[in-house]
Amino acid sequence: MLLKAGSSGEQVKALQRGLKMLCCYSGTPDGKYGGGTEAAVQKFQKQQGIEADGIVGDETWHCLVEELFSLGTALKEQGFYKGYVSGAPSVKLYEALCAFQRARGLQPDGMAGAATRARLFRTGESGVFPLDLGSKGDYVWNLQYALFALCCNPGGMDGVYGSATAEAVRKYRKRYGFPDNGAVDSTLFEHSKEKIRRIQRALREKGYPTAAEEGYADANLIEQIRAYQKQNWLTADGQVGPATEELLFGAVQGDALDSLPLKRKSRGERVQNLQYALRMLCFDPNGTDGIFGGGTEAAVKKYQKRCQLAESGVVDTALWGRLSAEIKPLQEALRNKGYSCRADGVADTACYQAVLDFQRKHALSADGMIGRGTKTLLFGDANAGGTLSAVLREGSSGSLTRYLQQLLAEQNYAVTVDGVFGAEMKRAVENFQQKHGLTSDGIFGAQSWKKLFEVRSKLTLFSDTMRFVQAAEIELQLGFAEDYENNITPYGEWYGLNGESWCAMFVSYCAYRANMLPVFVPRFAYCPDGVNYYRKMKRYYKRDSGYIPKVGDVIFFYNYRKGRVAHTGIVVEGDARGIFVIDGNGIENSVRKSWHSLKEDTIDGYGDNGGLPIYGSPLTELEAQRQAELMAFHFVEGLFPPSPLTEKLSERLDKLGLDKDLILYENMYNKFSVKVSRGFSWYLSCDENTSFDISADGVSLSHSRDGFGATFDGLGEELIPRLSNLSLEIDNAPGRIEVSVEGTWIKVSLVFEKVMHVAEGQDFKFSIGLTWWVRPLDDDPRPPAVPMESYDALIYNIRTLQGKVSYEENWAPLGVSAAILIILVLAVATQNPETVKNLAEKFWEFVIKWYEGLLRAQPQLTPRLAH
Repeated sequence: MLLKAGSSGEQVKALQRGLKMLCCYSGTPDGKYGGGTEAAVQKFQKQQGIEADGIVGDETWHCLVEELFSLGTALKEQGFYKGYVSGAPSVKLYEALCAFQRARGLQPDGMAGAATRARLFRTGESGVFPLDLGSKGDYVWNLQYALFALCCNPGGMDGVYGSATAEAVRKYRKRYGFPDNGAVDSTLFEHSKEKIRRIQRALREKGYPTAAEEGYADANLIEQIRAYQKQNWLTADGQVGPATEELLFGAVQGDALDSLPLKRKSRGERVQNLQYALRMLCFDPNGTDGIFGGGTEAAVKKYQKRCQLAESGVVDTALWGRLSAEIKPLQEALRNKGYSCRADGVADTACYQAVLDFQRKHALSADGMIGRGTKTLLFGDANAGGTLSAVLREGSSGSLTRYLQQLLAEQNYAVTVDGVFGAEMKRAVENFQQKHGLTSDGIFGAQSWKKLFEVRSKLTLFSDTMRFVQAAEIELQLGFAEDYENNITPYGEWYGLNGESWCAMFVSYCAYRANMLPVFVPRFAYCPDGVNYYRKMKRYYKRDSGYIPKVGDVIFFYNYRKGRVAHTGIVVEGDARGIFVIDGNGIENSVRKSWHSLKEDTIDGYGDNGGLPIYGSPLTELEAQRQAELMAFHFVEGLFPPSPLTEKLSERLDKLGLDKDLILYENMYNKFSVKVSRGFSWYLSCDENTSFDISADGVSLSHSRDGFGATFDGLGEELIPRLSNLSLEIDNAPGRIEVSVEGTWIKVSLVFEKVMHVAEGQDFKFSIGLTWWVRPLDDDPRPPAVPMESYDALIYNIRTLQGKVSYEENWAPLGVSAAILIILVLAVATQNPETVKNLAEKFWEFVIKWYEGLLRAQPQLTPRLAH
């Protein structure tokens, strides 16, 4: 074996694949031995303690195979690698590693890094237990999946033992008779493993493969439980409850459950047909899952009551025939409308889906219930027209009427949502017009639409992009679809261009509802205008640029016939294969949700609105670090009311860096700065015994260990509310005080510790300091100057003097700090130079008194205050 720079072919490609799995190579295996491959080989050789010459000889290759052999063995033990493990860097081994990462909720990058190895290579359980609040890792992850499968839902499977997991454990203890002593010891964990083993064995016996590692629950086990439940007409929730356990462990056989008579616990396709039939006849069975439960029984009884039959809740042959007789004419009507369902009286899935599709196309509530409105249109009533104009009046019907009814219902007006403008709706319209000062004529025209859009509340919950997505999903639920291809829509009415193509107006309307116009999303009706806006804002990314679409992006589609971007929508979810988009005015001239492959060549690009990527890590480490820094500076912004000071901070956010004093206010004698440092070292170096608070009584400063204390009042009632957010604990971030000297400046800092959470596994610690700098005034009466060394001895390390000095007034060292802090908070609050000067003069009075008291207590110190 000899591979070196310049080599090429499949062996080089296999080498690159193996180096990638061992985290030495991050590129795409291309079979070319270039500089990147050579550097990766050298990295691997250094790790193995062999000569790092960048050449793959027999020794290097054997080391690589040996490392991959252990990786393959671990993957096989956990059921992800099938067949003989040779240690060769094969595609099969690489794909097994990626599959393991996906199953464990890790980034499927094919690189066995620390997080992957922590879950792949188990080191035994002896040092793991007990598991308790704050515990992390694979055992917590397995415990969470086991709790979920055993009907003690921990709320999420993230490998972190939080409060939800603790509550699930308490539920598990109570169910199985364990004492409620908090932590999970090896006994309880082994008990859960035995329960999981039993489930795994039963599933395997029925042909559902689970992971080879007996007793450890994972995502694959939950999926196999769901598959079994779905196949056997059980609720596919992945949890082994009473019904699933009864069938899984053989207490009930799976045959003869679908024959007449149908009753409680019946299960299967015929039960689902029954549920579809009941729903189509407007008797809601509370689900169409093929399981005869309480909802289905109640619906059967209601149907029996309407037919004046005994309310037994049991469907025998006679009742089944009666249902079929009512379903058959509905099927024939659907066939007359062009649907391909059978007309045999059996309400199957095709029949039920035809009803839903018919309702959507005619702007009816797509609920599968054939009520008065649906029946009127289905059987061809002559009065069942459709939307011909945005001006709606008594006698109008169709999609826009139905949309208006839903919006009026939102505003608590009494209307029936049936798509027909009758007398009831006319009264509701008149009431709406009267309430809002419009002509109360019962005709819903342009002014009424405008007022309705104004009073319809905008969305306020969630982040900007999630409000945008929420707005789109609400419109999807409202289900607007054109009756005719005339572009008469509520979105065109809102925009002011009714009758024109409306996909862009739909996007703009959703942005309006989400309060994102016009900064995040432009107000546009012509798709190229939207593209130009995002390009101008440098937020437009072409499909083939490597950009990962984000939730809340505006997507633009290219029309080759028109030779331009001609359609747009909103990205609402997706994965590495494709995205779901909610758009308007698509193929069906409706608001719809559709799936698109990320490789679809009609996708031109994406307008980035700052949401989360649809797959992969939301941010690189560098991006997360920068975002955490910005979060830290925004934290500083939030400490003060809006003022010229905070405006200056906002203006300079893009220029900030770590460990740099950003001067926000400065004159000859005073400065105010902000500094953010990585880690807690600055915070930890401050005096932890000092407390500081502002209340109605004034500014209070104290030292818990040495008994120092001072309170300064007279701040003025109007300042207290503005200053009350400054204390030694802000937004759950504890703070400390530091007094120091830099050159001729005395510095007093309020330093806070703060953890910025950017994303899962991306937490960053910061020390955040607000510093007030004070320099003596030229006309202040002070002793003559002495060298800075003496000045440092007096001021710089004030903490060393605390506890050694006693004072008649009992406030000295902290009095200096308190005085400076008064200057800090008042100067920030007032931004008045004259006030600053007056406070500085008062401050020096405190300094002189403090200095005199110090000399009385420590006569051996003879420094004087420096100029």
